[in-house]
Amino acid sequence: MSRWPYFVAIALLLTGCSSAIDGTAFREGSAPGASETKYPKYKPPADGSGFSDQVLDQPLALPSRQGEEGCTWLDSIKPDLQPLGLISTKGVLSGCQFVFPNNKGAQVHAYSPYSWITQDSAVMEPVEIAGIKGRTYAFDPEPATFCSVNMDVRAYASIAVDAYDVDSDEAGSRAEHCELAKKVAEVVLKKFVPLAGGKPAPGTVQEPPAEALEDADICEVVKFTHTNYAGINAGREGAQKGESPLGPTCTHEVAYAKAVGMYTTGMGGLEAVPPKQGAEVRNGMFGTLKARFEQTEETCALSVQLSNGQVVQVDFIGKKKEAMNRTCVSAQLILSVSMLALINGDG
Repeated sequence: MSRWPYFVAIALLLTGCSSAIDGTAFREGSAPGASETKYPKYKPPADGSGFSDQVLDQPLALPSRQGEEGCTWLDSIKPDLQPLGLISTKGVLSGCQFVFPNNKGAQVHAYSPYSWITQDSAVMEPVEIAGIKGRTYAFDPEPATFCSVNMDVRAYASIAVDAYDVDSDEAGSRAEHCELAKKVAEVVLKKFVPLAGGKPAPGTVQEPPAEALEDADICEVVKFTHTNYAGINAGREGAQKGESPLGPTCTHEVAYAKAVGMYTTGMGGLEAVPPKQGAEVRNGMFGTLKARFEQTEETCALSVQLSNGQVVQVDFIGKKKEAMNRTCVSAQLILSVSMLALINGDG
């Protein structure tokens, strides 16, 4: 049975390093917020429902496409799942699905970032699997028994695993399904996630194609649906196009905050994009691409250099007090969604 309607709720609420691709261990992640106490710093809720507070400096572990195209890795993981009694696999729109004994099923999807959850949830608990932090959650109360884990793998797309009874949303026990989700997640993380000692699945596309921004509509590159993830729900009609000296801009604004997307028409890289005057500047990586954070007390701009030298930027400007400590995590959340869309050609 399809699990697409269940997972989509979470989404709506809301090259540098060859060693990464080889699975070498990485340094400890650090929050993309302020490095000095003069700026407010984001602290995620203890229950795991918030943003990722880590820099997204890791490669995608699995293809981020939905459907069968995102499940080309299924055959390679079959031997690793045999100890769990794997019976069969298939790729469908909602994820890459597995069937286990006693009518238990699980599916893996990796096409959405580690975002915040504001929906009422019957289960919301922090979890750590293979040294990686995440959350166990379930939206529906009993008698529903569905259970999911969502892992913050410091990439544009998180790793999520749902577990359930194959025939009925109310069969089996939630505790058993949560345990299965965690076991499947551990296998997937150790096989494909560099932070857990794995290697990304072969053929996983890490960067947009060189022509991704050719004649691109900036309000489709940084889209209203992307800013929704960070609490800016201005809608399609609220997107305002503009021009900067470097390239086109698109502004999405509500009372809570404003996000300005931009890409450069030139190909001079980050060096050709002057940082904000007076901002604290931090260089790093975003996925496998060179990146730069520029933070002030109320704003954070994240600029990422594509392989052809063009730069995509999201500048998040807090307007309400509660947005001030989320500026950098919000900017990278929006840009991670935009980057996935560019990689997959989702205009």
